[in-house]
Amino acid sequence: MRLCFLLLLFLLLLQSLTFSQSYMDTAFSYVGVHEKTGHNDGVEIERFLKSVGRKKGDSWCAAFVSYCLTSANHSFPVRSGLARNFVTKKSILATDVLQKRKIIEVGDLIIWQKGNSINGHIGFVYIVESKLFFTIEGNTSSGLKGSQADGDGVYIK
Repeated sequence: MRLCFLLLLFLLLLQSLTFSQSYMDTAFSYVGVHEKTGHNDGVEIERFLKSVGRKKGDSWCAAFVSYCLTSANHSFPVRSGLARNFVTKKSILATDVLQKRKIIEVGDLIIWQKGNSINGHIGFVYIVESKLFFTIEGNTSSGLKGSQADGDGVYIK
């Protein structure tokens, strides 16, 4: 599903907020957790969904981000099951990063938007190395075809 997205990449920098290692620790602690049947389900996934008032079977990437922020008592003002709701006035376009007007930092949120729809995807920036960065994302595939981890879950991408 995410592969067919026409990606308009937004980066939401949390520079104005105090970086909290604890929400990144929480996110990292769930790496490898995956759906029970491949239908947005399982104990942990349903916990993420419930934390933002969503039900079993709903998309859960934003619920995962919200859960991690809430678990760490982070002051970020958005808690939602919808990635698009994390876009704020402080959000910046990927072009600003690519043109070196803005810097990506560990702990930032990255949001992919599907056109002008409400659909999208969200994750945490985990590692930044020059122009390369890694993310921790929920409701994404492992990228390891044929492995036990091949299915939607929480992975480093």
